[in-house]
Amino acid sequence: MKTFLLSLKTTVWTLLALVCLFFIGSYMMPAHREVFGGMNDDILFRWVKHTASGNPWYTGWFFAAVATLALLTVNTIVCSLQAIRGKWTRVDFFLRISPQVIHIGFLFILLAHLLGAGWGYKLSGMMPEGAYAPLPEDKALQLHQVRVQTDARGFMTDWSAEVSLYENNQLVKSGTLGPNVPLFYKGTGVYLKSLNFDRGPAAVLLIARDPGAVWALVGGILFMLGSITLLALKWGKT
Repeated sequence: MKTFLLSLKTTVWTLLALVCLFFIGSYMMPAHREVFGGMNDDILFRWVKHTASGNPWYTGWFFAAVATLALLTVNTIVCSLQAIRGKWTRVDFFLRISPQVIHIGFLFILLAHLLGAGWGYKLSGMMPEGAYAPLPEDKALQLHQVRVQTDARGFMTDWSAEVSLYENNQLVKSGTLGPNVPLFYKGTGVYLKSLNFDRGPAAVLLIARDPGAVWALVGGILFMLGSITLLALKWGKT
């Protein structure tokens, strides 16, 4: 078993299996929107419980991909542990550590996706002026007022929305949303996407929480640094 997990062939075949499974998924997802339509907006575990588990024929590729990713993760960890064993010298330090930095960055990125999918959420919809909407984690959002600025010809030049965020029925933050001006509280972001006046003043809002965002940033930086260092060292030896 240890030899299997240490083998580069295991990595290659695992990546090939992932490509094949993702290819199947690229066909299944648009062909069965009734199953996968809410996958990106819902919490992963809730989607698995209420939707995926009831449609194994359509979602089997997804569970197989998760299992394959788990195997790739174990393969990466075992290979990294094996690589750092033994004697190290100053001459080959950076050459040996760079691939491990890449591996750590990759693992952080996987962790970020797991945290974001399992405990994050993304909700969007239209809220009329004065509306109050419950959110996950005992939070709630209230839209107080929509403001629009126009020029002399009546064309819209700017718009904003006054909102308040509550937690456990207590006001925790208020602010003014605008284009590229979100409101943040404990990792939850409230974004103003657009306005609608068909049935009175209303705002189209996006509420998103991604607990893996920081880990994704750290993983991306480590992956980039390790790749650049390894490329420079290899280039210098040619």
